[in-house]
Amino acid sequence: MTFSDILTWAAAAYWVVAMGLLVISVVGTILQPRIAARRATRRDQPPVSIVLPVKLLEDGFDRTQESAFAQAYPSFDVTVSSAEAESPAVRRMREIFARHPERPSRVLLSTARFAASPKVDNLFAPFMQAQNDVILMKDANVLLEPDALAQHMRQLTDEVGLVCAIPYCAGLENFAAHVEAAIINGPHARMLFLASCLGQGHGVGKIMLFRRSDFLRAGGFDAISHTVGEDNALAKAMRRIGRRPVFSHRPVRQKLGARAYGDVYHRQLRWSVIRRNDELLSFLLEPICQAFPAVIAGSLAAPLLGASHAAGFAATFLVWFALETLLSVAKGWQLSVAAPAVFIVREAMMIAVWVNAWMTDRVVWAKDKVHARVAAPPAPPAQEEG
Repeated sequence: MTFSDILTWAAAAYWVVAMGLLVISVVGTILQPRIAARRATRRDQPPVSIVLPVKLLEDGFDRTQESAFAQAYPSFDVTVSSAEAESPAVRRMREIFARHPERPSRVLLSTARFAASPKVDNLFAPFMQAQNDVILMKDANVLLEPDALAQHMRQLTDEVGLVCAIPYCAGLENFAAHVEAAIINGPHARMLFLASCLGQGHGVGKIMLFRRSDFLRAGGFDAISHTVGEDNALAKAMRRIGRRPVFSHRPVRQKLGARAYGDVYHRQLRWSVIRRNDELLSFLLEPICQAFPAVIAGSLAAPLLGASHAAGFAATFLVWFALETLLSVAKGWQLSVAAPAVFIVREAMMIAVWVNAWMTDRVVWAKDKVHARVAAPPAPPAQEEG
């Protein structure tokens, strides 16, 4: 057997695996809400402290943040945490407070400076000073439906330590936003939905619902301060104490608005470096979830079926694009008339991100450059004031 034969058969094997994973993950994405809902057996609704870390004032800020106050839930309070005593985001939050005087709310100044991630520093005061044991943390660009808290709470059963929700992107206002949505709603979401169908959960920090008592027993901030991937670190810490991380049956809407290409690239690079550091096997397998390597494999393997390389290339491209497009339609996700161009740019960007992630530990978080993983000092004492 010649090298060319070996390459052709290896490409065929890769193509079969990649296309099979694509089909299975598309089916899993459609079935996940129904499968996960069967595991949502909790019925009581304990008091909850909602934590909103803020830094930048982005498009749609009022709507997404105010959605936390509109929860159809019997008892909850809202705490905003910021590294700055006064900022446009903090001032806007105070305006939102004034529109909801019936809801207990406050702003805490974050003074902690010990973690690899500025977000973890920002979460120290509200987590440690929360009024209730159950905490829901929500990112600023996540829109909660009125029943979201009640629905996510159904997943926080006795054996579960962390409930996260799989994000999908909406409110796309330019081409770069469509590219980022194609990444998040595409291979990222498909793999998370499939993992959930198989009973697996991971840390995805758009929302995190957990008990502070479990968090402290799992090591507290000392367990998550070494990485900018605090969500994944928290999931691992919960597993160590016998509490499972799970994905909710209810996804969360992430509003993108208008995006800049550089911001999209650096955000994806940050997440990829986190996976390289914390989930190496997952990182190594990422290309098999992307279309471009499968298209090349289809081109190389096409002669086995008596087809030309160009036919294998085109057929794989069209099937992959068609399945992802049909999935978006089935899920009600926003599409663009420029979807084929979005698809091509997405694939080029994700290959570039994956290659670059091998070569750096410097990532961008909220406009600041930070190291993705550091030897963090111990967390401050629990009684620190915000």
